[in-house]
Amino acid sequence: MDAITSLPSLNDLLRQNPNLKPNALADKFSRESQAVSGLQSLSAPSISGNVGPSSIDKTTPTERVTAPGFADMFEKFVKGVDQKKKISAKETQDLILGRSDNIHEAVVKSQEAGVAFNLMIEVRNKLVESYKELMRMSV
Repeated sequence: MDAITSLPSLNDLLRQNPNLKPNALADKFSRESQAVSGLQSLSAPSISGNVGPSSIDKTTPTERVTAPGFADMFEKFVKGVDQKKKISAKETQDLILGRSDNIHEAVVKSQEAGVAFNLMIEVRNKLVESYKELMRMSV
């Protein structure tokens, strides 16, 4: 029980990540989890007539903390592969024009871009294969 109580609160975790913003729902969750931990610490379980179902969440979708969707994640992945290709091309161009003499770095960047591109192609192939399999399924 001591290990669980020593964990940081949800608000602390949300403050550590600049992409996530704590909101009223997080505060409500934090208060409810503290109340539940207080109830669990009692030695004998007791049921009170005052305890009712939790209230319905009335926050708007824009107030909720949401994770990026699959499309956003895949778009970032493709942009990352494109960025690696651009860096590789710049390193190679710098090497050819004599601005750099670091052959090792240019080759590493080129291989890194190639591996990232091959990974992207394989992910695409798996997605297309999965989509075709779903289309073949009978409902």
